[in-house]
Amino acid sequence: MSKVVLVTGAGRGIGRGIALEFARQGYDVVIHHRRTPEGAEQLAREIQALGRKAEILAGDLSDVNVPVRIIDEAFEKMGRLDVLVNNAGITIFKPFLEMDLEQLELCYKVDFRAAFLCAQRVAQLMVETGTRGSIINITSVHQERTNDRDTVYGPMKAALARATESMAYELAPYGIRVNAVAPGMTLNREPEGRRKAYVATVEQSIPLRRAGRVEDVAKAVVWLASDEADYVTGITLRVDGGLNLPMMQALIEGCQTFI
Repeated sequence: MSKVVLVTGAGRGIGRGIALEFARQGYDVVIHHRRTPEGAEQLAREIQALGRKAEILAGDLSDVNVPVRIIDEAFEKMGRLDVLVNNAGITIFKPFLEMDLEQLELCYKVDFRAAFLCAQRVAQLMVETGTRGSIINITSVHQERTNDRDTVYGPMKAALARATESMAYELAPYGIRVNAVAPGMTLNREPEGRRKAYVATVEQSIPLRRAGRVEDVAKAVVWLASDEADYVTGITLRVDGGLNLPMMQALIEGCQTFI
Protein backbone atom coordinates (compact mmCIF):
# COMPACT_ATOMS: atom_id res chain seq x y z
CA MET A 1 0.00 0.00 0.00
CA SER A 2 1.29 3.46 -0.90
CA LYS A 3 2.22 5.89 1.83
CA VAL A 4 0.01 8.95 2.32
CA VAL A 5 1.00 12.55 2.97
CA LEU A 6 -1.21 15.47 4.00
CA VAL A 7 0.11 18.90 3.02
CA THR A 8 -1.67 21.92 4.47
CA GLY A 9 -1.85 25.08 2.39
CA ALA A 10 -1.11 23.10 -0.77
CA GLY A 11 -3.29 25.04 -3.17
CA ARG A 12 -0.38 27.20 -4.28
CA GLY A 13 3.25 28.14 -3.70
CA ILE A 14 5.60 26.05 -1.60
CA GLY A 15 2.81 23.73 -0.43
CA ARG A 16 1.90 22.91 -4.01
CA GLY A 17 5.52 22.11 -4.83
CA ILE A 18 5.85 19.88 -1.77
CA ALA A 19 2.70 17.95 -2.66
CA LEU A 20 3.89 17.38 -6.24
CA GLU A 21 7.31 16.19 -5.13
CA PHE A 22 5.75 13.66 -2.75
CA ALA A 23 3.58 12.38 -5.59
CA ARG A 24 6.65 12.02 -7.81
CA GLN A 25 8.20 9.90 -5.06
CA GLY A 26 5.22 7.54 -4.96
CA TYR A 27 3.03 9.01 -2.23
CA ASP A 28 -0.72 9.46 -2.37
CA VAL A 29 -1.54 13.02 -1.39
CA VAL A 30 -4.19 14.84 0.62
CA ILE A 31 -4.32 18.48 -0.48
CA HIS A 32 -5.55 21.01 2.04
CA HIS A 33 -6.42 24.56 1.04
CA ARG A 34 -8.29 27.47 2.56
CA ARG A 35 -9.74 29.30 -0.44
CA THR A 36 -7.88 28.24 -3.57
CA PRO A 37 -10.17 25.51 -4.97
CA GLU A 38 -9.04 25.99 -8.57
CA GLY A 39 -5.40 25.58 -7.59
CA ALA A 40 -6.19 22.53 -5.47
CA GLU A 41 -8.18 20.90 -8.26
CA GLN A 42 -5.42 21.53 -10.82
CA LEU A 43 -2.87 20.09 -8.41
CA ALA A 44 -5.04 17.01 -7.88
CA ARG A 45 -5.18 16.44 -11.64
CA GLU A 46 -1.39 16.69 -11.89
CA ILE A 47 -0.95 14.23 -9.04
CA GLN A 48 -3.41 11.81 -10.60
CA ALA A 49 -1.54 12.11 -13.92
CA LEU A 50 1.49 10.78 -12.04
CA GLY A 51 -0.54 7.70 -11.13
CA ARG A 52 -1.12 8.70 -7.51
CA LYS A 53 -4.33 9.24 -5.56
CA ALA A 54 -5.31 12.77 -4.54
CA GLU A 55 -7.98 14.03 -2.18
CA ILE A 56 -8.89 17.65 -1.49
CA LEU A 57 -9.89 19.12 1.88
CA ALA A 58 -10.83 22.73 2.57
CA GLY A 59 -10.87 24.67 5.81
CA ASP A 60 -9.74 27.82 7.58
CA LEU A 61 -7.06 26.74 10.03
CA SER A 62 -7.62 29.83 12.18
CA ASP A 63 -10.82 28.08 13.32
CA VAL A 64 -9.82 25.99 16.34
CA ASN A 65 -11.99 23.07 15.20
CA VAL A 66 -10.56 22.77 11.68
CA PRO A 67 -7.10 21.26 12.33
CA VAL A 68 -8.43 18.12 14.00
CA ARG A 69 -11.23 17.86 11.45
CA ILE A 70 -8.95 17.84 8.42
CA ILE A 71 -6.63 15.27 10.00
CA ASP A 72 -9.57 12.98 10.77
CA GLU A 73 -11.08 13.47 7.30
CA ALA A 74 -7.76 12.75 5.63
CA PHE A 75 -7.35 9.56 7.64
CA GLU A 76 -10.92 8.49 6.88
CA LYS A 77 -10.53 9.09 3.13
CA MET A 78 -7.13 7.44 2.77
CA GLY A 79 -7.20 4.82 5.53
CA ARG A 80 -3.80 5.93 6.82
CA LEU A 81 -1.49 8.92 7.26
CA ASP A 82 2.26 8.49 7.12
CA VAL A 83 3.43 12.08 6.78
CA LEU A 84 2.05 15.48 7.79
CA VAL A 85 3.53 18.66 6.36
CA ASN A 86 2.39 21.72 8.29
CA ASN A 87 2.94 24.21 5.47
CA ALA A 88 -0.05 26.56 5.80
CA GLY A 89 0.81 29.91 7.29
CA ILE A 90 0.18 33.62 7.25
CA THR A 91 2.84 36.31 6.96
CA ILE A 92 2.29 39.54 8.86
CA PHE A 93 4.86 42.35 8.89
CA LYS A 94 3.84 45.49 10.74
CA PRO A 95 5.60 47.94 13.10
CA PHE A 96 5.46 46.85 16.73
CA LEU A 97 3.82 50.11 17.82
CA GLU A 98 1.04 49.60 15.28
CA MET A 99 0.41 45.87 15.67
CA ASP A 100 -3.18 45.23 16.69
CA LEU A 101 -4.59 42.36 18.70
CA GLU A 102 -6.58 40.91 15.80
CA GLN A 103 -3.48 40.41 13.63
CA LEU A 104 -1.44 39.13 16.56
CA GLU A 105 -4.06 36.50 17.33
CA LEU A 106 -4.50 35.54 13.67
CA CYS A 107 -0.78 34.90 13.25
CA TYR A 108 -0.76 32.82 16.43
CA LYS A 109 -3.82 30.81 15.37
CA VAL A 110 -2.53 29.93 11.90
CA ASP A 111 1.25 29.83 12.27
CA PHE A 112 1.47 28.10 15.64
CA ARG A 113 -1.80 26.78 17.05
CA ALA A 114 -3.03 25.12 13.85
CA ALA A 115 0.31 23.41 13.24
CA PHE A 116 0.41 22.26 16.88
CA LEU A 117 -3.10 20.84 16.76
CA CYS A 118 -2.59 19.12 13.39
CA ALA A 119 0.63 17.56 14.65
CA GLN A 120 -0.97 16.46 17.90
CA ARG A 121 -3.92 14.78 16.21
CA VAL A 122 -1.88 13.03 13.51
CA ALA A 123 0.54 11.81 16.18
CA GLN A 124 -2.35 10.37 18.17
CA LEU A 125 -3.50 8.45 15.09
CA MET A 126 0.03 7.29 14.31
CA VAL A 127 0.44 5.97 17.86
CA GLU A 128 -2.94 4.21 17.70
CA THR A 129 -2.11 2.53 14.38
CA GLY A 130 1.54 1.83 15.11
CA THR A 131 2.68 4.05 12.24
CA ARG A 132 6.31 5.13 12.35
CA GLY A 133 5.48 8.39 10.65
CA SER A 134 6.97 11.80 10.03
CA ILE A 135 5.79 15.32 10.85
CA ILE A 136 7.46 18.26 9.15
CA ASN A 137 6.76 21.85 10.15
CA ILE A 138 7.53 24.62 7.68
CA THR A 139 9.04 27.50 9.62
CA SER A 140 11.20 30.35 8.28
CA VAL A 141 14.65 31.92 8.46
CA HIS A 142 12.83 34.73 10.28
CA GLN A 143 12.77 32.50 13.38
CA GLU A 144 16.49 33.13 13.90
CA ARG A 145 17.09 36.76 13.04
CA THR A 146 15.46 40.00 14.13
CA ASN A 147 14.01 41.89 11.20
CA ASP A 148 12.10 45.05 10.44
CA ARG A 149 8.40 44.97 11.40
CA ASP A 150 8.72 41.37 12.54
CA THR A 151 7.65 41.17 16.18
CA VAL A 152 4.91 38.61 15.43
CA TYR A 153 5.68 36.43 12.39
CA GLY A 154 9.28 35.59 13.29
CA PRO A 155 8.50 34.81 16.94
CA MET A 156 5.61 32.50 15.94
CA LYS A 157 7.91 30.59 13.60
CA ALA A 158 10.51 30.44 16.37
CA ALA A 159 7.91 29.00 18.72
CA LEU A 160 7.01 26.34 16.16
CA ALA A 161 10.67 25.43 15.68
CA ARG A 162 11.09 25.09 19.45
CA ALA A 163 7.90 23.02 19.72
CA THR A 164 9.27 20.79 16.96
CA GLU A 165 12.11 19.77 19.26
CA SER A 166 9.77 18.91 22.12
CA MET A 167 7.44 16.96 19.82
CA ALA A 168 10.41 15.04 18.46
CA TYR A 169 11.58 14.16 21.97
CA GLU A 170 8.20 12.92 23.16
CA LEU A 171 7.30 11.02 19.99
CA ALA A 172 10.66 9.31 19.44
CA PRO A 173 9.71 6.26 21.54
CA TYR A 174 6.89 5.63 19.05
CA GLY A 175 9.18 5.85 16.05
CA ILE A 176 7.61 9.13 14.93
CA ARG A 177 10.09 11.73 13.69
CA VAL A 178 9.42 15.47 13.84
CA ASN A 179 11.51 18.04 11.99
CA ALA A 180 11.24 21.54 10.58
CA VAL A 181 12.31 23.14 7.33
CA ALA A 182 13.08 26.87 7.32
CA PRO A 183 13.01 28.39 3.83
CA GLY A 184 14.70 31.67 2.98
CA MET A 185 13.58 33.85 0.09
CA THR A 186 11.71 31.42 -2.16
CA LEU A 187 10.22 32.41 -5.50
CA ASN A 188 6.97 30.89 -6.75
CA ARG A 189 7.28 32.72 -10.07
CA GLU A 190 9.54 35.15 -11.88
CA PRO A 191 9.45 38.53 -10.09
CA GLU A 192 8.20 41.61 -11.91
CA GLY A 193 8.40 45.39 -11.48
CA ARG A 194 9.84 46.72 -8.24
CA ARG A 195 9.79 43.22 -6.79
CA LYS A 196 12.36 42.17 -9.40
CA ALA A 197 14.80 44.86 -8.28
CA TYR A 198 14.28 43.93 -4.61
CA VAL A 199 14.92 40.24 -5.31
CA ALA A 200 18.09 41.10 -7.20
CA THR A 201 19.32 43.13 -4.23
CA VAL A 202 18.63 40.33 -1.76
CA GLU A 203 20.32 37.79 -4.00
CA GLN A 204 23.56 39.71 -3.61
CA SER A 205 23.33 39.01 0.13
CA ILE A 206 22.83 35.27 -0.38
CA PRO A 207 26.14 33.37 -0.44
CA LEU A 208 24.89 31.11 -3.23
CA ARG A 209 23.82 34.25 -5.11
CA ARG A 210 20.28 33.25 -5.99
CA ALA A 211 16.84 33.13 -4.45
CA GLY A 212 15.39 29.76 -3.58
CA ARG A 213 13.02 27.82 -5.77
CA VAL A 214 9.98 25.91 -4.60
CA GLU A 215 11.72 22.73 -5.71
CA ASP A 216 14.60 23.41 -3.31
CA VAL A 217 12.25 23.36 -0.35
CA ALA A 218 10.14 20.47 -1.64
CA LYS A 219 13.13 18.16 -2.10
CA ALA A 220 14.38 18.92 1.42
CA VAL A 221 10.97 18.14 2.91
CA VAL A 222 10.60 14.87 1.02
CA TRP A 223 14.10 13.82 2.04
CA LEU A 224 13.32 14.44 5.71
CA ALA A 225 10.25 12.22 5.39
CA SER A 226 12.16 9.45 3.61
CA ASP A 227 13.87 6.37 5.00
CA GLU A 228 17.19 7.98 4.08
CA ALA A 229 16.60 10.38 7.00
CA ASP A 230 15.30 7.78 9.45
CA TYR A 231 17.89 8.77 12.07
CA VAL A 232 17.10 12.49 11.83
CA THR A 233 14.65 14.05 14.25
CA GLY A 234 14.23 17.31 16.16
CA ILE A 235 16.16 19.51 13.73
CA THR A 236 15.42 22.62 11.71
CA LEU A 237 16.90 22.37 8.23
CA ARG A 238 17.55 25.77 6.70
CA VAL A 239 16.99 25.93 2.95
CA ASP A 240 18.17 29.48 2.32
CA GLY A 241 21.32 29.42 0.21
CA GLY A 242 23.23 30.61 3.26
CA LEU A 243 21.11 33.74 3.72
CA ASN A 244 21.12 33.45 7.50
CA LEU A 245 24.84 32.88 7.80
CA PRO A 246 26.59 35.79 9.53
CA MET A 247 28.48 37.79 6.91
CA MET A 248 30.54 40.41 8.70
CA GLN A 249 32.06 41.90 5.55
CA ALA A 250 28.62 42.50 4.07
CA LEU A 251 27.50 44.21 7.26
CA ILE A 252 30.59 46.42 7.30
CA GLU A 253 30.10 47.36 3.67
CA GLY A 254 26.41 48.02 4.20
CA CYS A 255 25.28 45.60 1.53
CA GLN A 256 23.68 43.01 3.80
CA THR A 257 19.95 42.84 3.04
CA PHE A 258 17.44 41.11 5.30
CA ILE A 259 14.15 39.65 4.15
